[in-house]
Amino acid sequence: MTKILLVEDHPVMRTGTRHLLHSFIANCQITEADNFKRALNAVTGEEFSLVILDVGIPGGNSVRMVENIKNRRADQKILIYTSSDEDLYALTFIKAGANGFLSKNATEPEFKQAVEQVLFHDKVYLSEKVKDQSLKLFMQAGKTIQESDEKLSLREREIVQLLLAGKGVTEIGNLLNLHTSTVSTHRARIFNKLGVDNMMDLARKLDMLH
Repeated sequence: MTKILLVEDHPVMRTGTRHLLHSFIANCQITEADNFKRALNAVTGEEFSLVILDVGIPGGNSVRMVENIKNRRADQKILIYTSSDEDLYALTFIKAGANGFLSKNATEPEFKQAVEQVLFHDKVYLSEKVKDQSLKLFMQAGKTIQESDEKLSLREREIVQLLLAGKGVTEIGNLLNLHTSTVSTHRARIFNKLGVDNMMDLARKLDMLH
């Protein structure tokens, strides 16, 4: 049985989402939570196939909501379903560990695709709009790195591009056939060479060099 935790504080939205899920997922059991405290308690006490999370839920704290859930269940799949601007927030939540980001303005087919991609195919879901944005950032990062005077190796340049494209350490390891510990070591060296402490500083540094 597919067990889904729907974290949403608006009753009408919960009802619509629940009916939509039942329309294409057989034997779907849906648990609802209308605030983040109840959501955390549910995740702690029960294993869910998927958490569908509105980041504007009462008691939430933006991107830390993903981290808090992952601290309870590290392998928990999370699909962000929100009215927050995907241009501004999608990659941030994916970097924090969410498995997908979907706008509430999405169509029913897009909703179905997002849920199925995360739930059944173990893939990260982003809208085509955000994918295009990520690709532009990826290409810009590559150009910026090539033009900078920083002495990064070819492997380090690859990893910087992937980091700025929103890829996590594990995903980068899979893409480049490297152990996650090796990717982490490369990331630490990159930060040291560029004189930064985190991804936000790295993005800002490369933007200044461009």
